[in-house]
Amino acid sequence: MSPMEIEIQFHEKYRPRHDLIFSIMFEDVYLFTVLLRAATGHEIMTEKVYSQASLTPENIYGSFIRFDNFSPDQKDGTLYSLDLQNTYAEELLKNRTIYYACRGLSGQKVIKGNYQHLNKVVVSFIMTKKKNSQPIEIISLYNQNYEKYSDLLTLYNVYVPSVRQSNVVDADLKIFAAFFSVESYEEMVKFYNDYKNNSLAIKLILQYNKALGYDNLDSLAEKEFFNMKITEEDIAEAKIEYEAKGRAEGRADLLKKLIKLGNSIKQLSEMFEMPESEIEGLLAMDV
Repeated sequence: MSPMEIEIQFHEKYRPRHDLIFSIMFEDVYLFTVLLRAATGHEIMTEKVYSQASLTPENIYGSFIRFDNFSPDQKDGTLYSLDLQNTYAEELLKNRTIYYACRGLSGQKVIKGNYQHLNKVVVSFIMTKKKNSQPIEIISLYNQNYEKYSDLLTLYNVYVPSVRQSNVVDADLKIFAAFFSVESYEEMVKFYNDYKNNSLAIKLILQYNKALGYDNLDSLAEKEFFNMKITEEDIAEAKIEYEAKGRAEGRADLLKKLIKLGNSIKQLSEMFEMPESEIEGLLAMDV
């Protein structure tokens, strides 16, 4: 397909920086691996990328991974994740990042104390709005002497506005940053005109068009993971409300509300530290 055959699409709600669109687009192994390499310098080998857009409760990663996209490296098992962030409650974002990154470690099975076999976890956040003094911020585990304590967990924060202003970042990363910055049809046309001879840019446009045609896009956008109105703070408040409602009927009513918001029984079991059978019993109550 020549660049002249590319259809330019844009959706006001589902912009390139929408996290659902991101999750769908970066199920694509090529885009996932290229963005990872551009952001972290890591070359990974994978044939499958998991995403929150298509993840099912039966998937082994569903119990502890809450990033947009993730995949284990076939070479050494390192778990790589990509997550796009548009809004920032600074402390909440930092805590969330560390919390779910640590889940990537603690969710692994350790047999007979063989902690040396834990797979590394590399988390990458694409910050579409925030600037930083450095285009890419790397967070690792060091001791008080600034010596590397462990390489089990590494975080990469990529600041899109800073990438766009920098002259020293990877060329592919500049293209990704330009794409995530598109806010209108006119800007999408400009992105195409600026990069129409670049295969990565054309791939991004094609995958974006494909994502816009994804089945049940509006329904997926209302799921708990992609609904920006439902935050970690909302879940914390729900737990407080749950504890305050002593009657089984009150608890059942709250659990049913959380189910409607897209939470699974497994998630509710973890959230309230209750057996799944007890959750199912409360949900079965007629209230």
